[in-house]
Amino acid sequence: MKLLTSIFVCATALCLNSCGETPKETYDSPMNYAHSFMAWDCPDNLAFPRIELKDWQKVPVVNGRMPTYEEAQNGTSLLYIDKEVKPELKDVEPYKMTLPKLAYFTNPRTQQKEVVIVIQLVQFKDYVWAGLRYVSGGNASAMMSDLQFLTDEEVKNEIAKSEQQKTTGELNKPSGY
Repeated sequence: MKLLTSIFVCATALCLNSCGETPKETYDSPMNYAHSFMAWDCPDNLAFPRIELKDWQKVPVVNGRMPTYEEAQNGTSLLYIDKEVKPELKDVEPYKMTLPKLAYFTNPRTQQKEVVIVIQLVQFKDYVWAGLRYVSGGNASAMMSDLQFLTDEEVKNEIAKSEQQKTTGELNKPSGY
């Protein structure tokens, strides 16, 4: 029983640690590197507090360049790539889209679509990786293909809906779902 408890405590500590820090590990290929990050889900990461949906454009991001290690640590971005340490990642670049953006994302825990704030897009050879902030707090990652970016009209509707739902406790459900 003590062994099982110890394993559970260690696994929990590793899980919590992985959501709170950007790893400095290196990997043997860009695909393995990206897959080590794909689909993390940290809804309780206190470094990413709840955001009022009406304030989504105020979320700090890095545009037009890869983030520094410090920016990955302070929550401005979620993925740091050191091309000097891993030259095989030399072709990895920021995806050319001005951020932040709002998108619908199917939450891996709840299987419900919700509104997220996209704070980072990284172009690998065959796919684009996205760093997300949950409006309710926390962060996650996904393939860009798993996101549906909101139109201007959908953004207005979601903000209006979130303002109406402040007192109901029903957060992040997109309109029409």
